[in-house]
Amino acid sequence: MVRTGAHGYIQYGWESTFGSVSSGFDKPFGLQQSVGAITLNNSRKDIRKLNQVEREAFAYGQQSGSVSVDFILSNPWLFKALYGAATTSGSSAPYTHTYDDAPKTVTSFSTEVGFAGETENISRKMLGCILSGFSINTAVDDLVNVTADITFGSEGDATTSLDSTPAADDINFPYTFAHGSLKWYNGSSLATVAEVQSVSTTFTQNANLLYAVGSHKATATYRQGFDINGTFQTSWKDNNMLQQLIDQIDTPPSSEIHSGSSAALELKFTNGGSGAAEKSITITLHGVTIDTHTVDGIVPVDPVFETINFEARGASVVAINGTATAK
Repeated sequence: MVRTGAHGYIQYGWESTFGSVSSGFDKPFGLQQSVGAITLNNSRKDIRKLNQVEREAFAYGQQSGSVSVDFILSNPWLFKALYGAATTSGSSAPYTHTYDDAPKTVTSFSTEVGFAGETENISRKMLGCILSGFSINTAVDDLVNVTADITFGSEGDATTSLDSTPAADDINFPYTFAHGSLKWYNGSSLATVAEVQSVSTTFTQNANLLYAVGSHKATATYRQGFDINGTFQTSWKDNNMLQQLIDQIDTPPSSEIHSGSSAALELKFTNGGSGAAEKSITITLHGVTIDTHTVDGIVPVDPVFETINFEARGASVVAINGTATAK
Protein backbone atom coordinates (compact mmCIF):
# COMPACT_ATOMS: atom_id res chain seq x y z
CA MET A 1 0.00 0.00 0.00
CA VAL A 2 1.34 3.42 -0.92
CA ARG A 3 2.70 5.56 1.91
CA THR A 4 2.73 9.32 2.37
CA GLY A 5 5.26 11.85 3.57
CA ALA A 6 4.17 10.99 7.12
CA HIS A 7 6.66 8.12 6.84
CA GLY A 8 9.61 10.29 5.79
CA TYR A 9 12.05 12.91 7.06
CA ILE A 10 14.89 15.13 5.86
CA GLN A 11 17.81 16.55 7.82
CA TYR A 12 21.32 17.80 7.18
CA GLY A 13 24.72 18.38 8.78
CA TRP A 14 27.89 20.28 7.89
CA GLU A 15 30.82 18.45 6.30
CA SER A 16 34.36 18.76 7.64
CA THR A 17 35.72 18.29 4.12
CA PHE A 18 33.85 18.37 0.84
CA GLY A 19 32.10 15.10 0.05
CA SER A 20 32.79 13.43 3.42
CA VAL A 21 29.66 12.32 5.24
CA SER A 22 28.65 14.68 8.03
CA SER A 23 29.42 13.51 11.55
CA GLY A 24 25.88 14.40 12.60
CA PHE A 25 22.61 15.07 10.80
CA ASP A 26 21.43 17.45 13.52
CA LYS A 27 19.40 20.12 11.71
CA PRO A 28 16.09 20.35 9.86
CA PHE A 29 15.87 23.02 7.18
CA GLY A 30 12.83 24.55 8.87
CA LEU A 31 9.22 23.81 9.76
CA GLN A 32 6.72 21.98 7.54
CA GLN A 33 9.47 20.60 5.33
CA SER A 34 8.65 19.06 1.98
CA VAL A 35 11.07 17.43 -0.41
CA GLY A 36 10.78 18.14 -4.10
CA ALA A 37 12.18 15.94 -6.83
CA ILE A 38 15.41 14.12 -5.98
CA THR A 39 17.37 13.55 -9.18
CA LEU A 40 20.56 11.50 -9.56
CA ASN A 41 22.39 11.46 -12.88
CA ASN A 42 25.30 9.27 -13.98
CA SER A 43 25.97 10.97 -17.35
CA ARG A 44 25.52 7.83 -19.43
CA LYS A 45 27.66 7.45 -22.57
CA ASP A 46 26.50 5.33 -25.52
CA ILE A 47 29.05 3.00 -27.10
CA ARG A 48 28.34 2.40 -30.78
CA LYS A 49 29.82 -0.09 -33.24
CA LEU A 50 30.31 -0.20 -36.96
CA ASN A 51 28.07 -2.51 -38.93
CA GLN A 52 25.12 -2.34 -36.51
CA VAL A 53 22.49 0.18 -35.40
CA GLU A 54 21.98 -0.99 -31.84
CA ARG A 55 24.08 0.32 -29.00
CA GLU A 56 27.00 -1.96 -28.27
CA ALA A 57 27.36 -1.01 -24.61
CA PHE A 58 27.16 1.80 -22.08
CA ALA A 59 29.77 3.71 -20.10
CA TYR A 60 29.21 6.20 -17.31
CA GLY A 61 30.64 9.61 -16.57
CA GLN A 62 30.34 11.99 -13.66
CA GLN A 63 27.74 11.51 -10.94
CA SER A 64 25.66 14.51 -9.91
CA GLY A 65 22.30 15.15 -8.36
CA SER A 66 19.85 17.75 -7.18
CA VAL A 67 17.09 18.11 -4.62
CA SER A 68 14.81 20.97 -3.63
CA VAL A 69 13.40 21.53 -0.16
CA ASP A 70 10.45 23.80 0.72
CA PHE A 71 9.85 24.86 4.29
CA ILE A 72 8.58 27.60 6.60
CA LEU A 73 11.26 29.96 7.88
CA SER A 74 12.08 29.36 11.54
CA ASN A 75 15.78 28.82 12.24
CA PRO A 76 18.62 30.77 10.52
CA TRP A 77 21.27 28.04 10.36
CA LEU A 78 21.21 27.40 6.61
CA PHE A 79 22.66 30.89 6.04
CA LYS A 80 26.02 29.27 6.88
CA ALA A 81 25.86 27.61 3.44
CA LEU A 82 25.89 31.11 1.93
CA TYR A 83 28.08 33.08 4.33
CA GLY A 84 30.17 30.59 6.26
CA ALA A 85 30.20 30.35 10.04
CA ALA A 86 28.34 33.00 12.03
CA THR A 87 29.94 35.35 14.50
CA THR A 88 28.09 34.97 17.80
CA SER A 89 27.91 37.48 20.63
CA GLY A 90 26.13 37.54 23.99
CA SER A 91 26.88 35.98 27.38
CA SER A 92 23.29 34.96 27.99
CA ALA A 93 20.06 34.74 26.03
CA PRO A 94 19.28 36.26 23.64
CA TYR A 95 22.35 35.57 21.50
CA THR A 96 23.17 37.42 18.29
CA HIS A 97 24.44 35.44 15.30
CA THR A 98 25.79 37.50 12.40
CA TYR A 99 26.40 36.27 8.86
CA ASP A 100 28.06 38.65 6.42
CA ASP A 101 30.90 39.09 3.92
CA ALA A 102 30.21 36.18 1.57
CA PRO A 103 33.41 34.10 1.38
CA LYS A 104 35.11 32.98 -1.81
CA THR A 105 34.78 29.35 -0.75
CA VAL A 106 31.66 27.20 -0.45
CA THR A 107 30.45 25.55 2.76
CA SER A 108 29.24 22.05 1.93
CA PHE A 109 26.86 19.79 3.82
CA SER A 110 25.41 16.29 3.74
CA THR A 111 21.67 15.67 3.45
CA GLU A 112 19.79 12.58 4.58
CA VAL A 113 16.35 11.65 3.29
CA GLY A 114 14.69 8.78 5.12
CA PHE A 115 11.53 6.97 4.17
CA ALA A 116 9.82 3.97 5.75
CA GLY A 117 8.58 2.11 2.70
CA GLU A 118 5.99 -0.63 2.94
CA THR A 119 8.49 -3.44 2.46
CA GLU A 120 11.81 -1.73 3.22
CA ASN A 121 13.27 1.30 4.95
CA ILE A 122 15.27 3.62 2.71
CA SER A 123 17.94 6.07 3.91
CA ARG A 124 19.64 8.11 1.21
CA LYS A 125 22.69 10.22 2.06
CA MET A 126 23.62 12.90 -0.44
CA LEU A 127 27.18 14.16 -0.02
CA GLY A 128 28.98 17.26 -1.22
CA CYS A 129 25.77 19.31 -1.11
CA ILE A 130 25.97 22.96 -2.09
CA LEU A 131 23.16 25.48 -1.73
CA SER A 132 22.66 26.66 -5.30
CA GLY A 133 19.66 28.90 -4.61
CA PHE A 134 17.90 30.18 -1.51
CA SER A 135 14.62 32.06 -1.84
CA ILE A 136 12.53 33.68 0.90
CA ASN A 137 9.07 34.99 0.09
CA THR A 138 5.85 35.97 1.80
CA ALA A 139 2.63 37.78 1.01
CA VAL A 140 -0.46 38.99 2.84
CA ASP A 141 -2.15 36.10 4.68
CA ASP A 142 0.72 33.72 3.97
CA LEU A 143 3.60 32.05 5.76
CA VAL A 144 7.24 33.00 5.21
CA ASN A 145 8.06 30.34 2.64
CA VAL A 146 11.58 29.26 1.77
CA THR A 147 12.92 27.17 -1.10
CA ALA A 148 16.40 25.67 -0.95
CA ASP A 149 17.77 24.37 -4.26
CA ILE A 150 20.59 21.92 -3.60
CA THR A 151 23.15 20.33 -5.91
CA PHE A 152 25.21 17.38 -4.68
CA GLY A 153 28.32 15.66 -5.96
CA SER A 154 27.95 12.06 -4.81
CA GLU A 155 25.63 9.48 -3.32
CA GLY A 156 26.50 6.02 -2.09
CA ASP A 157 24.36 2.95 -1.55
CA ALA A 158 21.10 3.52 0.29
CA THR A 159 20.77 1.79 3.66
CA THR A 160 17.78 0.48 5.59
CA SER A 161 18.69 2.17 8.88
CA LEU A 162 16.43 5.13 9.70
CA ASP A 163 16.91 7.79 12.36
CA SER A 164 14.38 7.03 15.09
CA THR A 165 14.44 10.67 16.28
CA PRO A 166 14.99 12.98 13.28
CA ALA A 167 16.36 16.45 14.03
CA ALA A 168 13.85 18.95 15.42
CA ASP A 169 13.82 22.72 14.86
CA ASP A 170 15.44 24.35 17.90
CA ILE A 171 13.83 27.76 17.21
CA ASN A 172 10.40 26.31 16.43
CA PHE A 173 8.66 29.55 15.49
CA PRO A 174 6.74 29.70 12.18
CA TYR A 175 7.16 33.21 10.79
CA THR A 176 4.23 34.60 8.81
CA PHE A 177 3.63 37.77 6.81
CA ALA A 178 2.37 39.43 10.01
CA HIS A 179 5.81 39.03 11.62
CA GLY A 180 7.59 40.88 8.81
CA SER A 181 8.58 44.47 8.06
CA LEU A 182 10.33 46.10 5.13
CA LYS A 183 12.47 49.24 5.16
CA TRP A 184 13.80 51.11 2.10
CA TYR A 185 16.31 53.92 1.82
CA ASN A 186 14.32 57.04 0.94
CA GLY A 187 17.27 59.33 0.25
CA SER A 188 18.06 60.21 3.85
CA SER A 189 17.35 57.13 6.01
CA LEU A 190 15.82 53.67 6.12
CA ALA A 191 12.07 54.15 6.32
CA THR A 192 9.32 51.58 6.77
CA VAL A 193 7.44 50.77 3.58
CA ALA A 194 3.74 50.73 4.44
CA GLU A 195 1.09 48.44 2.97
CA VAL A 196 3.51 45.91 1.52
CA GLN A 197 1.56 43.16 -0.24
CA SER A 198 4.36 40.74 -1.03
CA VAL A 199 8.14 40.52 -0.82
CA SER A 200 10.76 38.02 -1.92
CA THR A 201 14.54 37.79 -1.85
CA THR A 202 16.73 35.24 -3.63
CA PHE A 203 20.37 34.37 -3.00
CA THR A 204 22.19 32.60 -5.85
CA GLN A 205 25.66 31.18 -5.20
CA ASN A 206 26.67 30.30 -8.76
CA ALA A 207 28.73 27.46 -7.30
CA ASN A 208 29.85 24.52 -9.41
CA LEU A 209 31.04 21.00 -8.72
CA LEU A 210 34.61 20.13 -9.70
CA TYR A 211 35.48 16.72 -11.11
CA ALA A 212 38.91 15.17 -11.68
CA VAL A 213 40.36 12.24 -13.60
CA GLY A 214 40.16 9.10 -11.50
CA SER A 215 36.68 9.44 -9.97
CA HIS A 216 33.08 9.59 -11.12
CA LYS A 217 32.21 11.74 -8.11
CA ALA A 218 32.83 15.42 -7.48
CA THR A 219 36.06 16.14 -5.62
CA ALA A 220 35.53 19.83 -4.77
CA THR A 221 33.40 22.87 -5.46
CA TYR A 222 34.12 26.45 -6.44
CA ARG A 223 32.19 29.70 -6.42
CA GLN A 224 31.98 31.96 -9.46
CA GLY A 225 29.86 34.82 -8.17
CA PHE A 226 27.18 35.73 -5.65
CA ASP A 227 23.90 37.30 -6.77
CA ILE A 228 21.11 38.76 -4.66
CA ASN A 229 17.86 39.96 -6.14
CA GLY A 230 14.26 40.37 -5.13
CA THR A 231 10.95 42.10 -5.54
CA PHE A 232 8.23 43.69 -3.46
CA GLN A 233 4.78 45.10 -4.11
CA THR A 234 3.33 48.02 -2.17
CA SER A 235 0.67 50.71 -2.47
CA TRP A 236 1.54 53.40 -5.03
CA LYS A 237 1.63 56.45 -2.79
CA ASP A 238 4.26 58.72 -4.31
CA ASN A 239 6.88 59.06 -7.02
CA ASN A 240 9.93 58.38 -4.84
CA MET A 241 10.92 54.92 -6.06
CA LEU A 242 10.23 55.73 -9.70
CA GLN A 243 12.42 58.81 -9.35
CA GLN A 244 15.21 56.70 -7.82
CA LEU A 245 15.13 54.51 -10.93
CA ILE A 246 15.22 57.54 -13.22
CA ASP A 247 18.09 59.06 -11.23
CA GLN A 248 20.19 55.95 -11.81
CA ILE A 249 20.39 56.97 -15.46
CA ASP A 250 19.98 60.74 -15.41
CA THR A 251 22.27 61.71 -12.56
CA PRO A 252 25.40 59.50 -12.61
CA PRO A 253 27.17 58.30 -10.57
CA SER A 254 24.01 57.66 -8.53
CA SER A 255 23.92 54.06 -9.69
CA GLU A 256 22.74 52.70 -6.35
CA ILE A 257 19.98 53.62 -3.92
CA HIS A 258 22.56 54.11 -1.16
CA SER A 259 26.23 53.99 -2.09
CA GLY A 260 28.94 51.76 -0.67
CA SER A 261 28.13 49.35 2.13
CA SER A 262 25.40 51.53 3.62
CA ALA A 263 22.07 49.81 4.25
CA ALA A 264 19.52 50.32 1.47
CA LEU A 265 16.91 47.67 2.27
CA GLU A 266 16.01 45.83 5.45
CA LEU A 267 13.74 42.81 5.66
CA LYS A 268 13.01 41.69 9.21
CA PHE A 269 10.99 38.86 10.71
CA THR A 270 10.41 38.81 14.46
CA ASN A 271 8.21 37.03 16.97
CA GLY A 272 7.76 40.35 18.76
CA GLY A 273 9.48 39.10 21.90
CA SER A 274 12.07 41.00 23.89
CA GLY A 275 15.07 39.95 25.91
CA ALA A 276 15.54 36.20 26.13
CA ALA A 277 12.19 35.66 24.39
CA GLU A 278 13.25 37.39 21.16
CA LYS A 279 13.45 35.36 17.98
CA SER A 280 14.24 37.40 14.89
CA ILE A 281 16.01 37.29 11.53
CA THR A 282 17.05 40.57 9.89
CA ILE A 283 18.37 40.68 6.31
CA THR A 284 20.04 43.97 5.41
CA LEU A 285 21.02 44.62 1.79
CA HIS A 286 23.56 47.14 0.51
CA GLY A 287 24.54 48.26 -2.97
CA VAL A 288 20.91 48.08 -4.06
CA THR A 289 19.83 49.14 -7.52
CA ILE A 290 16.33 49.14 -8.98
CA ASP A 291 16.00 46.85 -11.97
CA THR A 292 12.41 47.68 -12.94
CA HIS A 293 9.53 49.73 -11.59
CA THR A 294 6.01 48.64 -12.55
CA VAL A 295 2.63 50.19 -11.83
CA ASP A 296 0.38 47.16 -11.72
CA GLY A 297 -2.56 48.67 -13.59
CA ILE A 298 -5.01 51.43 -12.73
CA VAL A 299 -8.52 49.99 -12.69
CA PRO A 300 -11.78 51.46 -11.37
CA VAL A 301 -12.50 50.59 -7.70
CA ASP A 302 -9.34 48.45 -7.37
CA PRO A 303 -6.28 49.45 -5.30
CA VAL A 304 -3.22 50.58 -7.24
CA PHE A 305 0.15 49.00 -6.44
CA GLU A 306 3.71 49.46 -7.60
CA THR A 307 6.19 46.59 -7.91
CA ILE A 308 9.93 47.08 -7.46
CA ASN A 309 12.43 44.55 -8.79
CA PHE A 310 15.88 45.07 -7.34
CA GLU A 311 19.44 43.73 -7.31
CA ALA A 312 21.95 44.01 -4.46
CA ARG A 313 25.71 43.69 -4.25
CA GLY A 314 25.80 42.29 -0.75
CA ALA A 315 23.92 41.53 2.45
CA SER A 316 24.29 40.77 6.12
CA VAL A 317 22.01 38.54 8.15
CA VAL A 318 21.56 38.94 11.90
CA ALA A 319 19.64 36.30 13.83
CA ILE A 320 18.69 36.78 17.48
CA ASN A 321 17.47 33.80 19.51
CA GLY A 322 18.08 31.71 22.61
CA THR A 323 20.60 29.31 21.05
CA ALA A 324 24.08 29.98 22.43
CA THR A 325 26.04 28.35 19.58
CA ALA A 326 25.15 28.73 15.92
CA LYS A 327 24.53 25.35 14.34
